[in-house]
Amino acid sequence: MPPNGRAGERANANNRARLGCPVRNIACGECSRPTGTVFLRYKQFMTTSETFRVSSYLKDIIGRDLVTNEFVAIFELVKNSFDAGATRVDIEFDPDEKTIAIVDDGRGMSRSDIRDKWLFVAYSEKAVAAPDTYRDKIRPSGQFAGSKGIGRFACDTLGSGLELYSRADGENSISKLEVDWTRFEKDSSEEFQDVDVALGTAESFPKILNAEAPSSHGTVLLIKDTRQGWDPTHIKKLRRDLAKLIDPFGTTTDVAVSTWLVDGNTTRIDDVDGRVRNAIAELLQDKTSRIEVIIDDGNINTTLFDRGRKIYAIREPSNYEDLMDCKIEGQIYFLNRSAKKTFTSRMGVRPIEFGSVFLFLNRFRIFPIGEEFDDTLGLNRRKQQGQSRYLGTRDIIGRVDVAARPKMFREVSSRDAGLIEDARSRALFEAIRRHMIFRLERYVVGVNWQDSRDQDRDTSEGLETDKARERVLAIVGSLARSKDIDILYYDKDIVRVSDDPDQITENALKAMSEVAESRGDSSLLGQIEDARRRIEELKASRAEAQDAARRAMEERARADARIERLEQQAEFLGSSRDVDVERVQLLMHQATIHLGHLRSAISNGAHEIRSVLSMAVKPDNLEHIDDVEDLLASIRQSARRVSSSIAGANLSSERLGMVLSFAPNIRIDLQTDKVRGDLMQFFNEYFKVRLVGVPGIPSAAFDASGVSLQREFSPVDIAVLVDNLLDNAHKAKANKVEFTVSKKGKNSAVIKVVDDGLGIDEKRVDSSKIFERGYTGTSNGTGLGLYSVRQIVEGMGGTIELSGDGSRADFEIVIPGEEA
Repeated sequence: MPPNGRAGERANANNRARLGCPVRNIACGECSRPTGTVFLRYKQFMTTSETFRVSSYLKDIIGRDLVTNEFVAIFELVKNSFDAGATRVDIEFDPDEKTIAIVDDGRGMSRSDIRDKWLFVAYSEKAVAAPDTYRDKIRPSGQFAGSKGIGRFACDTLGSGLELYSRADGENSISKLEVDWTRFEKDSSEEFQDVDVALGTAESFPKILNAEAPSSHGTVLLIKDTRQGWDPTHIKKLRRDLAKLIDPFGTTTDVAVSTWLVDGNTTRIDDVDGRVRNAIAELLQDKTSRIEVIIDDGNINTTLFDRGRKIYAIREPSNYEDLMDCKIEGQIYFLNRSAKKTFTSRMGVRPIEFGSVFLFLNRFRIFPIGEEFDDTLGLNRRKQQGQSRYLGTRDIIGRVDVAARPKMFREVSSRDAGLIEDARSRALFEAIRRHMIFRLERYVVGVNWQDSRDQDRDTSEGLETDKARERVLAIVGSLARSKDIDILYYDKDIVRVSDDPDQITENALKAMSEVAESRGDSSLLGQIEDARRRIEELKASRAEAQDAARRAMEERARADARIERLEQQAEFLGSSRDVDVERVQLLMHQATIHLGHLRSAISNGAHEIRSVLSMAVKPDNLEHIDDVEDLLASIRQSARRVSSSIAGANLSSERLGMVLSFAPNIRIDLQTDKVRGDLMQFFNEYFKVRLVGVPGIPSAAFDASGVSLQREFSPVDIAVLVDNLLDNAHKAKANKVEFTVSKKGKNSAVIKVVDDGLGIDEKRVDSSKIFERGYTGTSNGTGLGLYSVRQIVEGMGGTIELSGDGSRADFEIVIPGEEA
């Protein structure tokens, strides 16, 4: 190989002299002297410096052939506006003139910028920016989009002509560039740089109907002779894609992108004219389970939310050496059935069609990651192994933002095939899968999917149950067991000991202990110790309760046998023709039953009282405080059983009174405790027959409002219910009580009970306890009236509660009818 530089020149000169060439100062090969035999021998060893020649068809290769999609072409041009620090971008389509105008208020370009940068193919200011300058620029005004320097050729994809107007910040003149792309297509043998474009100045920016021309700085791209037709349908699709390109979750507010259609109509077209907006953020924040992850400075910080409720926050070290020089932020959302329906109605497109997990490199989309049929992260392949165990792309939506230095991650040249695969891109995708998607997946599968009704909830109310708390606790406990994970926060209203010892499992206590120890939470450790003590007490009392239940079952069997004999006797007496005698017999039958209940309750109460009295005598062996506490606990337990027996006796006595009062009333069948018919009609008849003119009670009115309710009911219980409510109203000095009925749903009735009495004295009475057995708001009350009412209503499958703000003694009773 010949030498290079000055030594090479001297060698060539010597060779020419040796070979007889008379020309000393002209490079070999340029000599005009006829070549002889000796000269031919010299050319065999000569080399020359040559350069590539670029065909004018390069325009198609890096333009229309590379950016084949008109939507991607506009994306590229919007990216350029973002790179220029624009705060607004307007895109106006004029189908009649076949033009597209893109207007921004960015930094603009001077004449030299256009010549030395815009017309310099593959030159990119982004690729040569110093690291510090680069990071300073991306924070306030957006980050650079790419580094290939060919995005400007997207103009060729959109139209055959281009007029570029630009004014740089601080300059008065407007630079104008005119490009006719068809001139590059005439002759492929013509070199690219030999095709002329016109660069000059303009007096003003072109008039754009729907956008203001840049004032002190900015750029206008006027694309002529458009290659595609732009109608409202195409623009709507572009706007949906622009929303995804700019920010699928509404976190970018400093750049306003608008589209406009010139159609001769001054009325704006919805979703065609005006600013492109994205309303997903508000929806996803409060109606989904989501995870937020930040990988930066050698740490991974993770926070998990469930429908607006913060569940936990953790920190762990990052082991991804290939990601140390960049910052990664991700927000991944799981959409249940309720969230998907809301998303579709709000966005006008199903979530699966909108996309999945979008990847942003320096705040701009990397296509096609996140598109409907893209599975770059391998989620759908994995989900095929277990539909109920794994999340797929149709289950989640989200974004991952990567802030990285230029060329750390490289995009495929076509700009619609993702990132070039290398060690860094593989590490990035692995971090997204493991620390974002899979961690969210463990929560969704372990908590949300375990409750079938959770699919239709858009709030976190389902987390309030003991079973849900235990599932969340299992997730947090598994994190606490990892030595590399620090738990920074957990929801103490969820990760706590249940108030019901029956709902506390050993696994739950173990998980809570791990969480408490990892956080040094002495309060939670105290709850755990208290729970263990209560569990032991529950075991002891449960053994006693099982013995009592056994005795009760034996008593129930004996009672059932007596009832069976009475039913046989009633069936036998059914042949009597004497109606008066029959009613007396049935009356005696019912009275006997209720007297039996009353006698049993009194006997049980007396037995318990004797037990209490016998325990009240202090035995000689009570030497320790634990023995005294056990004695007091036994006394309290017996007292509760006494209270229960007295309540049962009270209800039986009221029922007996009602049976006796029904003796002259021929509308009530005494042969059975239950009847089947229209409950509202019975209420109406009872008020008209039983309550008219009765002294000592308020005036009572019943309005069925045309509502009927077919079902089985006990006339005696209904009478007890009404009389107890009237007695309460009488004690509150009420003059009248109104019972008003309304329909609820297809087969339920609501009875509202309202009186004009004194109401509830909130200083003396806790309205939340008025239905509890033994609780009374008066000095002479028994605390059994409203308790009996609630027992009767709940026995019918209904509910009763205070209505209003709780200061009035107004009630709302809901009673279901028979199922069709």
